[in-house]
Amino acid sequence: MEMTLSTLRNQKGFTLIELLMVILLIGILSVISITVLPDSVNESRFNQTIEKMNQLRNAMIGNPEIREGSTRTSFGYLGDVGAIPAAISSLLTIPGGVSAYATSTTARFGMGWNGLYLTGANTNADYTKDAWGTAFVYTPGASPPTLVSRGADLAAGGTGFDQDITVNLPTELTTATVSGFICQSGGPFASSAQVELNTPDGLGALTQTLVSLVPVDKGQFSFAAVPMGVRSISVYVPSKAAATQTIGPVLITVSQINFSVPCHLIDISP
Repeated sequence: MEMTLSTLRNQKGFTLIELLMVILLIGILSVISITVLPDSVNESRFNQTIEKMNQLRNAMIGNPEIREGSTRTSFGYLGDVGAIPAAISSLLTIPGGVSAYATSTTARFGMGWNGLYLTGANTNADYTKDAWGTAFVYTPGASPPTLVSRGADLAAGGTGFDQDITVNLPTELTTATVSGFICQSGGPFASSAQVELNTPDGLGALTQTLVSLVPVDKGQFSFAAVPMGVRSISVYVPSKAAATQTIGPVLITVSQINFSVPCHLIDISP
């Protein structure tokens, strides 16, 4: 059988140059995969950590995106107890000294620990840790309170995926100034009165704050640093101790940093 030059060329294996090119290509691909894979893993963990931190924040102070109409209705641990938790673990286990949830016949709304505040996958043993397995740094006494992950390098500072991830619990989502006017048949109220605000005290029990008004106040009142959530308010004329007329307690949902009580809810009719 006659063998042509073309047949011989087709039957021979790779040349040395071709083998070297294949080896070089495999080396380049290996280096690329080694470089890209850790970044891909860290990006996934970075995103998982942000998601977990946002879920923790929502458990602590509620999700401001949950609304009925234009009114925020989600307030988490803060709304029930009256303060943010002292520790992340308080979202799953009632802490010492905090009252269990119950409806107050005086205030006419429920207050106290009403967990679990974390559900589903968040209730496992890793809820206090970021996606790199490092415990979150929670500082409830900071201004504002913060929840921090140390990032991929597990150390403070850094850039890229090594940077610290910080989620704040800002004042504008946690406390409010509650103000308003007592009305009299829709007009200004120009007599003496006392206005009482009912809120949970930070440990889930009822606390009441009373302000006194004189005629020159024209019915105007204000309460500072009120924890957001469902609260109630009462009006006593001329005073709580010697009331000849009482309004309330009227339920209000304190849902924004400057909350105004609608006048028609506390109108003193003739």
